[in-house]
Amino acid sequence: MGPLNRSTNRGHNVNGGASVDAPRTCGGGNVAVITDLTHEVLAAYPVARTKDIGQATEVLERVLPRIPLQMRVARTGDVFEMHMNALDIGAVTTSYVRFGADIQITNSETAFYHVNIPLSGRTVWRARNYVVQSTPTVAAVLSPGTAGELLWSGGCAQLCVMLPQSSLDRELERHLDREITEPISFAPAMSLTSATTRRWLDALRLVLNEAEFSNGRSLHPLTTRTLENLLVDSLLLAQRHNYTVELNRPARAAAPRVVRDAMELLDNRPDHPWTVGELAGEVHVSVRALQAAFARSTGISPMRYLRQERLRRTHTELLDADPDSTTVTEVAARWGFAHHGHFAALYRARFGEAPALTLRR
Repeated sequence: MGPLNRSTNRGHNVNGGASVDAPRTCGGGNVAVITDLTHEVLAAYPVARTKDIGQATEVLERVLPRIPLQMRVARTGDVFEMHMNALDIGAVTTSYVRFGADIQITNSETAFYHVNIPLSGRTVWRARNYVVQSTPTVAAVLSPGTAGELLWSGGCAQLCVMLPQSSLDRELERHLDREITEPISFAPAMSLTSATTRRWLDALRLVLNEAEFSNGRSLHPLTTRTLENLLVDSLLLAQRHNYTVELNRPARAAAPRVVRDAMELLDNRPDHPWTVGELAGEVHVSVRALQAAFARSTGISPMRYLRQERLRRTHTELLDADPDSTTVTEVAARWGFAHHGHFAALYRARFGEAPALTLRR
């Protein structure tokens, strides 16, 4: 079967570690930690299902790594098959890839960061100075400039996240409040069972839940921007890299006016797709300084303050809306609340009733 037509509303154009001194092997168990995602994910966003290895190579080069690669079946006589789904979250691409036979992939240097998580089976990534055996409890993290060879076991399905270098550089500079002098280099193996990776995995679950809920429809810009920033920001905090020590140092204290200025921006423009990095830049402090100042002044984070303001705007809009021509889902989505169940719980906790009841008043 040839490649399927991609959803026209997704915005994805298919045409178009820390250093390791000596080789090492990293491995893990075989129990999936991404909430039982042993089934096909992103099913509503198909890219290709093909038995043509040339066609599969072309699709991978265009959509996922966007780098030249060579691919071959590892054992003579095995039948090649590839199945791929993908969804763009802003500049970040999440994809589901499965091969039906043992595959060997050789690639040149990549210009993106890649986090590859087997949902079943395993892969072995061999680079110049390390080896990562990736399983459902250990992800492989590739930094830009990484070239190597990937051995992909037959039947292995992977969830792959591709992030632009510019996005991570920009977010890290906002955290540090300075320009960085060298590229971010992540440790090549990520333990998916450690407490430090939990926030990043939670962000990834939100993406997959939203994709399932949207069922092939385009995502709202507020939702897209929020999810994109969560994936970028939480990866910087979850996986060790050459700036981790500096990133974990206490932030400089920010003046109280910084919180007032930030709150004024959020109050005046709650419909803007704010990220904490952009907000920190607007008030001329680092992300860490802004978060610390908010915690001291309000007891909550800037993004939680924004969520409360958006909940208030949602409540007002539901009170004024015509229930015959308006749905709770569309109003919630307009204010960046993607997952209906989570939104309903937040709304009930804040206003003491279900959003549908407010709409029917």
